[in-house]
Amino acid sequence: SALSDVPNMEICSLSLNNITSLKVFQHTKKLKELYLRKNLISDLRELKFLVPLPNLKVLWLWDNPICQHPLYRQYCIKLLPNLVKLDSTAVTAEERQYSAQMQISEQDILPTA
Repeated sequence: SALSDVPNMEICSLSLNNITSLKVFQHTKKLKELYLRKNLISDLRELKFLVPLPNLKVLWLWDNPICQHPLYRQYCIKLLPNLVKLDSTAVTAEERQYSAQMQISEQDILPTA
């Protein structure tokens, strides 16, 4: 992937690109902001590819099928505890605490479609 050639990238905006997976981002360790609005990401399990990105603070996945999952926001915050903003909304301390305590199984995050 072309992203492996830019390991120092800090901001990435690829909205409206028919992206279906987050795997290509797993090695962009310096990434701070990722904007992927209006793509085709539909599986919450894809978020696991963002776990190795300790600097990721802003994530916009709004208007992807993944956003329709009832656990979308809580799971994002649980899996990516360094987020300060998810889509257009700041992550609150209360949300972070609640999400950290949630027990979410693999079964819970399977696509609902």
